Amino acid sequence: MRSCNLLLVILVGLTGVSAVFKDVVYIMDRSGSVKEADFDESVDFVYNVTEYLAIGTTEMQVSVVVFSSSYSEKFDLNDYTSKSDLLTAIRNLRGTSTSGKTYTYDAIDYVKNNSFTPAKGGRSGANRTVVVLTDGLSNDVNRTMAAADDLRTTAAAEVFAIGIGSTVSKSNEELRGIANDPDSYFVHYIDTFVYLCNLIPALVPKLDSAVTPTLLADCPSPPTTTQASTTTATTLSTTTETTTNTTTRSVTTSETTTVTSTSSMDSTTPEAPTTTEAQTTTEQTTDVTSGAQQSATDNGSSSSLVNGSSSNPGVLVAGAVLGTLAAAATAIVSASLLRRWHLSSKEDPAVLAAVGQYQEAPIGPSKATFKF
Repeated sequence: MRSCNLLLVILVGLTGVSAVFKDVVYIMDRSGSVKEADFDESVDFVYNVTEYLAIGTTEMQVSVVVFSSSYSEKFDLNDYTSKSDLLTAIRNLRGTSTSGKTYTYDAIDYVKNNSFTPAKGGRSGANRTVVVLTDGLSNDVNRTMAAADDLRTTAAAEVFAIGIGSTVSKSNEELRGIANDPDSYFVHYIDTFVYLCNLIPALVPKLDSAVTPTLLADCPSPPTTTQASTTTATTLSTTTETTTNTTTRSVTTSETTTVTSTSSMDSTTPEAPTTTEAQTTTEQTTDVTSGAQQSATDNGSSSSLVNGSSSNPGVLVAGAVLGTLAAAATAIVSASLLRRWHLSSKEDPAVLAAVGQYQEAPIGPSKATFKF
C-alpha cells in the first residue's frame, strides 16, 4: 500500500497535474430542525462547489456523511473517482428525509476514526479537509468541540464550519470551536439555507487555490446589515426634521403668549432637547408680545393693553372701571363748558378755543387737568 501511494505521487509529478491532492469530507446536518427543502439547498451547495474542483484518484476525492440522532456515510472517498459520477451521487441526495436531534459530535468522531482510512479511500500524503454544515447548536456543545479538536490533531484535518440560521447566530462559540483558526478564514455564517450559494466563491478557493469561481446567476442576495442601518438612520433623520417643523409651527400660532407665561414654561423645563432652539423660541415670543404692547402705547388706547393682558381678570375689571370714569368725567366737563358758552357771548373766542382744545385732548389724565 505504501509503494502504491508513492506511485501515485510520482504519477502526479510526471503528468503535471496542478489540482490539489486532497480528501474532502462533508458532514451535513439532517436533524428535525432542518426542513427537507433546506437539506436540498445544502446538497445543491455541495454539488455546485464540486463542479469547480478537479476530481480523481490523483486529484481530489469527496465523501459525504449525514447526521441527526445517528450518522450515515452516504459514500466513501473512493466510491466515485470520476467527476460526473460523483456529481450524480451528490444530486441523488436530494429528497433525504430529516428528523431527530443534533448529535454533531458523533458524526465528527466517526469521520475521525473511519473516513480517512485506506478502507474508505483515504490516501497517504493527501491533505485532509472536513466541512461541517449545521443549522443549530448540538445537544452537547462541549463534547462537540472536544471531538472537533481531536479531529484536527489526531487526523491532521483542517475543519471549516458553516452555520445556517438564527439559532447558531445567537452563539457562534460552537462553530468557532469546531473550526480551525483563524475564525475569519474557517468559519462561515449565512442567514438561511437559500443563501448558501453566496458562500461558493468563498469556499472553493480554500479547497483549491488555483480556482476562481463566480457567483451563480440565480443566487439570491442576502440582506446586509449595513443597508438596514442606513435606512434606520434616514428614518430617524426624517422624524427629527418633522418634529422640528412641528415645533416651529406651534411657536408661530402662539403669538399671543405673554412674556410671563414663557418664562414660567422655561423654568419648568430646564433641559430642553435643543437649548438653542428653546432660547430662540423665547426671544421670538418676547418680541411679538413687546410689539403688541408698544402698538397699544402709541395709539393711546388703554383697551389694547387690556387685550394684551387678557389672561388676568383683575386687569379686565380695572380697565372697565377706568373707562366708565373717564366717560363720566368727559360728559360732566362738556356740560359745564356748554353751559358757560350759553351764559356768555356765543361769539367769545376764548370760550370757543377752550371747547376745541378740550375735545381734541385724549381721554385720560389730560382731561382731568384741563384748565379753563
